[in-house]
Formats: sequence, structure tokens, C-alpha cells
Amino acid sequence: MKPMAWLGLVLLLLVLSACTGSGNGEGGLLADTSTTGIALNGTSGPASGTSGDPGKKEKSNEQVKLVVATYFLSDQVKAAVEKYEQLHPNVDIELHAASTSGKDLNDVMNKQEQFVKTSNTAMLAGKGPDIIELDQLPSEQYVKRGLLVDLHELMDQDADFHNENYFTNIMDHVQSGGDGGLYGMPLYFSLVGLYGNVEAIEQAGVSFDDDSWTLNDFIDTIKQLKQKGDPSYIFMGEERYFLEQLVTENFEKLITVTNGEPQLDTNALAEMMEQVQKMADDGLLHKMGNYQRLTAVGESGTDSKNPAYFMDAELYSLRDALLYAPFPRTALYAKPHLVNAGGGGYFKPFGQLGINANSDHPQEAWDFIQFLLNEESVQAYFDEHLDASPGFPMNRSVYEQQKSKLLQDGTVTSGNGPKVPVDPDMLAQVDHYINTAVHAVGGPSKLSETIYNETEAFFAGQKSASDVAKVIANKINLLLNE
Repeated sequence: MKPMAWLGLVLLLLVLSACTGSGNGEGGLLADTSTTGIALNGTSGPASGTSGDPGKKEKSNEQVKLVVATYFLSDQVKAAVEKYEQLHPNVDIELHAASTSGKDLNDVMNKQEQFVKTSNTAMLAGKGPDIIELDQLPSEQYVKRGLLVDLHELMDQDADFHNENYFTNIMDHVQSGGDGGLYGMPLYFSLVGLYGNVEAIEQAGVSFDDDSWTLNDFIDTIKQLKQKGDPSYIFMGEERYFLEQLVTENFEKLITVTNGEPQLDTNALAEMMEQVQKMADDGLLHKMGNYQRLTAVGESGTDSKNPAYFMDAELYSLRDALLYAPFPRTALYAKPHLVNAGGGGYFKPFGQLGINANSDHPQEAWDFIQFLLNEESVQAYFDEHLDASPGFPMNRSVYEQQKSKLLQDGTVTSGNGPKVPVDPDMLAQVDHYINTAVHAVGGPSKLSETIYNETEAFFAGQKSASDVAKVIANKINLLLNE
């Protein structure tokens, strides 16, 4: 099922749920299908127009109501809310979630769009919930308008918060609007990189340094591999998809600021488009919808001994790294970097929770977020029904527990599939990658959709790279500066 986008998985399951009439709440971060929809008009949320003081703690005996809004809502979070309320009798948490049932995929997508519109209307009006999940929302616009609390202020003033308990390299590099603030605390994250075919690379005798390689370095490397080795193909990836990945993985490095306004660098984008087209022309990309795991004892998904040198990898858990490693000997490498971007791996944050700047209770809101970061049932959430995880936990201790259990068990399975041995070397590679991941994958809303749709004309030979880059830049700049 991986490496699939989590949203795609969610939407597929929502359609299945809608068709079967299921409402049992199963399905990762799926919304509670018993809810009727999000209510963000401010009638049940915090008082509008009143900015809370992040450093001012509320009286412990004061009755506090926190409104928490999320598109995805798991049973684990609902259980955590009940536990938190038991531990804090003076706090009442009201959960608002979008309605995620629907007759078909279009219906589900329409409700997601309605969630975004309703949330934006409330936030821009100075109303909305105390805590809001930002994954589906244009958080960069909220930051620009001062609608979210800088969580660093709350963290610095909280003696009970200890950075060493969490993956601070992730926390410190979540996209934040460019001012160094932290406006959305992720509960989970995925690792974005490349799977490498160790045996094929060793046989070709080509060396490289993936920690800091640029796209040109990567292209030079796979050209050498093609000349010296004998794989069926070099890298699995369709042109538009590969380009969309490159842009989202390096988005902040593609932005320049002119007269105080962020602008997408059209020259850099056009150059990137031409590089990807050259890769396709040179036979370095291979279009393939999916693949099967290649194991020493299993059956190969192709007829070739060495079907590829590299494949995309997006890992949501240690289990993913073991179950979906596609080669008998698999290495985990970083994606290519832009020039001067610096080394390190890539990650994608999930479950990002922000605090409304107009909340009357920012201290309590932060305390609840910190509780979710430490609540093991939330951090260690794995849905066996879906055989999927929402992501690596932000909590280091929970991650270490997961790793220890895998090593103790010795094997891992997916559904009714065969048992896969736990490879300590792969776990060590994930360990290294997870601690050196510093490049957040993301960008403004509709970025991926715009890149994928607008570049079709270029890769079909109908428009030049510079013309398409200008069209894309105009649309993205509107999002950045609206």
C-alpha cells in the first residue's frame, strides 16, 4: 500500500466506507463519521477579537472550554481527549470534525473543500477553534496574517517541555513562514527519500555522496550507472510526478523575496523542468505504476535480476522500511538537493496542530498539544485493519519502543503476506536518516496540483519550459501573496 500518499489512502477508504455504510471510526486518521460536519462560525469557539497572552497561565480552577477542529479524527485522539479531561476536570474539549462519508469520491472531495472554505472564513474573521489541524489548510496565509500563535514562545516558557524527548530536527525545520517561528506542531512525520539497489550499484562500481548531491550530481551518477551496469531501467518515475516531487521537496529554496513579496523563481523552475525532460530523453526515467517487493526467496516483480537502481521511498514507519524495501539488499538514500541547499534528508509533517491567536486559552491549548505528543496511544498509533501508520511519532521514546519490539519479534508481516525478517541494518539506516532529516516537504495549497497539471503541455512538447514556468509562478505567487 506504501509508498502511497496518505491522503490518497484516506480518500479511497472513505469511498469504501461510504459505499458500505461503515461508521465504526476505523481507518487511521479518518474523521469520525458520526459527526455532522465542522462548525467553525465562532458560536461555540473562543470569543473573537481577543488575543490570548501565550505566557499567561490560566487559573487551574477556572473552567475552560477548548474547541479542537480537525479534518481527520482517529479513535485514539478521541480516547486521548477523554483521558485528558479526566486528568483536567476544569477543561472541557469540544471536538469538531468534517463529515467524511459520501456517496462517491467527488462527494468526499467536495466535503473536504467545504471544510477548507469554512475554516478559512472563520479564521480570517478572527473566530474559529482554539486548536486547528493545519494539514489541509493554507497555514502560510494564517501565519502571514498573524492568526496563529508562535509555539516557540509557549515551549520556552514551559518548564515541563523537554526538547530532548522529541525529534527536534523535525520540529526546528517545519515550514514556518520564514520568520523562524513554529506555528504548527506535527504529531507525526514521514521520511522522503530513495531506495537504492545495493547489489546493482556495487556491481557497477559507481560511488556517490547522497548526503549533499544536487540534481546534476544525481543525473551524472545515474548516467554512469546506466553505462557501467545492466539494469532494466535506472529510476522509476514519470516526468510530471518526478518534477512535482522536486519542487515540493525544495520549495523554500525556489522562493525569492522582491519588495517584501515572495516570488517563485521562474528561471530555476524552468531549468528544473528541462533537466527532468533530459532525464526522460536519455532513458533515465521509467514509467511504472507500482512494483512488487523483490526478496531473495520471493518472486521478482520483473524478469530482470536488477530491475532498477533507485525507487522513490516515502516511509511512514519502521515497518514500512522493512516491508517495502524493494531489493534483496536495499539502502536508504537522500533525495537530490538544490545547489547550496545543504545536506540532510527530507521529511513530510502530518497532524500539524496550530493554536488560534484569538484563543482565550492558549496555555491550555498548548498543554493539550503537549499531552498528545506524550500520549502513547496517539503517538504509537498503528491501524492493523488498514495495515498502515499515520507516520513516525514525534516522541523519541515511543519510536525507540517500536524499534525494540521489532528487533525482539524478529519478523514483520503485512496482512496475510509472508513474514519478512527484521533487518537491523535497515533499522540503523532509518535511525540515521530520521536524525538527519532537515528539509521539510511542502508548500502552499494547490502547489502539487498546479505543478502536475500545468507541466503537461511542456512534457508533451506543446509549450516551452519558460512559458510554463511563468504560468505556474503566476498562480503560485497569487497563493503566496493573497
